[in-house]
Amino acid sequence: MTKANLPSERKVRPGARLRLTVSGVSPEGVGIARYHGRPVYVRGALPGDVVEARVEKRERGRIEARVEQVVTQEIQRIVPKCEHFSVCGGCLWQNLEYVDQLALKKQIVQSCFRQAGVPEVEVADVMGSEEIFFYRNKMDFSFGQHVSGELMLGLFVEDGADEAEHRLSRERAQMPAVFDVETCLLQSEASNQVVRTARETLKQTGMRAYNPENRSGMLRSLVVREAKRTGQMLVHLVAARTSHGAPLKDALVHEMPQIQGVVVSANRTRSKNAPSSAREVLVGQERIREQILGLDVAVSATSFSQVNTLQAERLYELALSMAELQGGEQVLDLYCGTVSLLLAKQAESVTGVESLPEAVEDALENASQNTILNCEFICGDVLEVLPELGRSRAFDVITVNPPRAGIYRAVVQEICGRKPKKIIYISCNPQTLGRDLAEFQRGGYRIDRVQPVDMFPHTPHCEVVVALSREEDHLS
Repeated sequence: MTKANLPSERKVRPGARLRLTVSGVSPEGVGIARYHGRPVYVRGALPGDVVEARVEKRERGRIEARVEQVVTQEIQRIVPKCEHFSVCGGCLWQNLEYVDQLALKKQIVQSCFRQAGVPEVEVADVMGSEEIFFYRNKMDFSFGQHVSGELMLGLFVEDGADEAEHRLSRERAQMPAVFDVETCLLQSEASNQVVRTARETLKQTGMRAYNPENRSGMLRSLVVREAKRTGQMLVHLVAARTSHGAPLKDALVHEMPQIQGVVVSANRTRSKNAPSSAREVLVGQERIREQILGLDVAVSATSFSQVNTLQAERLYELALSMAELQGGEQVLDLYCGTVSLLLAKQAESVTGVESLPEAVEDALENASQNTILNCEFICGDVLEVLPELGRSRAFDVITVNPPRAGIYRAVVQEICGRKPKKIIYISCNPQTLGRDLAEFQRGGYRIDRVQPVDMFPHTPHCEVVVALSREEDHLS
């Protein structure tokens, strides 16, 4: 395609073909090019690529395209190990050498910081994971329905994948397309066996996948948890009603003795992630035990925990070292979890705040199990709890580990108003992290250290641990 034949910016519509030079990468791992000054998000492209791409969507000024032909590339691709790579969007970067994955993740963090207005901060090289396959301690699989009527259990098809080639379809009610997972290289072979056994067992019952549009069918998802240190496993079936898990219980426990419990939850809402209306333990117990840096930790069916156990230990050690606790500090841990218990081993006292009742129950049980007496936990929204704690109660160190949405501005202002000597921020989203760090800087805090940690090899995602201290302490 010659330059004269290229469409003008106004004529860039779905179906148009563009030659693009990719210069950046989005937090979702999508290549970013420029066309007539406008960003074009190119799936399948990476920085340094020159590609022929076809426009798939143009909406509210955002142009999205997909690679049709690679002209040249700077980052070389390798053959992915997973048989499902061409249809599954989970391991977007499994066709890259791991060293290139880490370099791209650092670039994403730096780009997010620049866009947020904190460009002068030094970002360390990403701390890589020692295990890049079979590292996950939890996987969430979805049920689907083939056009033939056969039940499917696996993962969602990547947008734009050739569904016909993989014998997949969407029903008229637009249920998301699911493909059968035989072997996922992110989880252990034992976990893969759970998925295969569950699929074959539930196929024989005649039950169908749940359709949230018309509320027909029964089966929604299957969550497999495996404690990496202890080997214990927990299986969580989510269905329209709790009375449909007995066949699964019998098959799994008979075949796999390491399964400590099988739990079924009911969810008839449209949202797959909505809280369950009921939960029943079909067999065994609803919690398994894991070892984290010497802690004996209970993990329930709905617990939040870092999915990469070995790398999580390195992340926690990093956060603890940044806090520089000497034993006499009062610590406030917001959006709390396992970190509270680890901090309590090095501080005088720790107050944890978390909005999810199940997480607080787990924290209380884990504190009791490990005979940690200097921790208290408050169940409530951080935005409401912080003012209730009162300004008279001083904290030397405040740690935050929020969800992807980051921290409300009012929470940042409340934290800064308390003037802790140190703030340790653990983030799973560099975009909201950059935004929040800019707020902390305006609140009088200096960014001392930024350390990305790769918790999710083969994906664009990574955690980032940041240490902040009061600017005035450096001026005195």
